[in-house]
Order: sequence, then structure tokens, then C-alpha cells
Amino acid sequence: MIFRRKKEIKCSTAGENDELRTVEIDGLTISYKISGSGPPLVFFHGWIGHEDTFGLCHEGFGRHFTVYRPAWPGYGGSTPMRGFTIEDFVEVGRKFMDKLGLKKVTLIGNCLGGNVAMEFAQRHPEYLSKMILIETHAYFPNYLYPLLTPGLGAFIYWFVFKNMTMFNVLNSFMPIQQKDISDDFPYTWEGFERTRIRSALGFLRAVYKYSKKTGDDYVDNYKADVPILYVEGGKTFGPVGTFSQKVREHFDNTEIVSLPEAEHNPVCEKPEIFNERVLKTMGFDS
Repeated sequence: MIFRRKKEIKCSTAGENDELRTVEIDGLTISYKISGSGPPLVFFHGWIGHEDTFGLCHEGFGRHFTVYRPAWPGYGGSTPMRGFTIEDFVEVGRKFMDKLGLKKVTLIGNCLGGNVAMEFAQRHPEYLSKMILIETHAYFPNYLYPLLTPGLGAFIYWFVFKNMTMFNVLNSFMPIQQKDISDDFPYTWEGFERTRIRSALGFLRAVYKYSKKTGDDYVDNYKADVPILYVEGGKTFGPVGTFSQKVREHFDNTEIVSLPEAEHNPVCEKPEIFNERVLKTMGFDS
């Protein structure tokens, strides 16, 4: 089913008017938004994201936490970084916390941002009190390999994700949309519109290199002393489903929160349900 664009429903509908702030890290300008009050919570967005990806959830969590929503280099209002790795993003995240004096952080990692969060927990567990992983990949999806081809990858990305007609075709059979596509325009198009092609492809290359270095042994033997809350949608991509099984088999000190009403990105697709169930599992009222 190919749908027509009725209106653009942004993932940033809530929180888009929050003040955009910046912090300088090793010559980069990192853009972020902040809301709420309480102990710190930092949101690491995924492949297609920005300062507003957590926008529909920030008020619910802001009743219990001070919510920080940074954009990775090259995303949102942050300046690009060339030739980066997952480890580079980990250090950007650590220095972001250092600059703002954040300790005992609840870290949320969404999609590929969850891979960054996992490596952060391995390297710097002393910064964290809890980690929440949302629909994390294990580790590099095979169907994204064509995007790694020099030159051709940029064309494919532009043709498929920056072209409304092709995006509609893709979105008709992939789990990257809101459930009722007749009423709401999916958040995903807005994310692709706001993401630089070079930055998106750089993130994929970083995850690819990371997956080749770590491989299945890393997933099977991943250990972290940080308590983990794993959030899974009801219909998702194959690599995410694989990771969900690994969570159940190998991870210690982990709680699972299932959101069968959502597809791949519940913080945008079903934010009210995400807030209610995750906060309740954490011992808070939504």
C-alpha cells in the first residue's frame, strides 16, 4: 500500500520549541536540548535522529529526570565529524557528560544508538546507573551493504530515502512507520529529511567496522555491570529480532519491556505507551 502525504507529523511535535543549546567538544559543536528536573538521563539517538527524536517522550521522563537530548556529529545542529568510529561516538558521549558534569546517568540508546550505548557501558560503566536499549541491531544489517559502496551508496541513499516516491514505496512494506498510516505521516521521513547524507553513511560505516571487529562472540559474551532495560517493538527488522533473542539468552541483570503495539521506534510511534510501561518498570508513574 502506497499512501499519500496528508500532513507531516514530526517526531519532534513535542519539545521542538525547547531551547537549542551547544557545547564544544574537541573542535566539534554538539547541539542538544534539555528539559525536566531530577537525576540526569541522556538519550543517544540512532541512525536517523536528532535533538527531537525523543521529543514526544521528554515530558513524561522530565517529571522524574533532567533529560538531555544531544545530536551526534553531523546530525541536527551538530557539526560533522569525518572518518569516525563507534568508539569516537562513545568518547563524544563521555565528554558531553563531562562538560555538563553528569554522573550516575540513565542512558537510553535507540536503534544504532543502542550499539553506541552498549560500548559506552563497557568502557565507562562508572558514569551510568542504568541503561535502556530500544530496538538495538546485532550489529550490521545485510540489506544496508549497498550503502557502503563508495559513490553508489550516496546515490542509493538519496534515491531511496530523500525521494518521496521511493520512500513511500519502501515505507509501504517496511516496519518504519506509525501503525495507522492513513491518519499520520510517519516520523521517519522527517528524520531522513534532516539528516546529512554523508553523516548517515558515516554512521553505517562506523557500525560496519565495529561489527566486523566484534562479531558474534561479542554479542554472545557481552557483559556489563550496569542494569539493562531492553525495549522491543512488536514488528521489527530481522537484525533487531536477532538481538532481542541474544538479550534473553546471554545478558545478565536485564528486564524486558515489550511494546507489541509499536513497530521499530516506539519513542515516536507509541510515545504514551513507551512512557507508561518503561517508567512503570523503573518504578515511576508515567
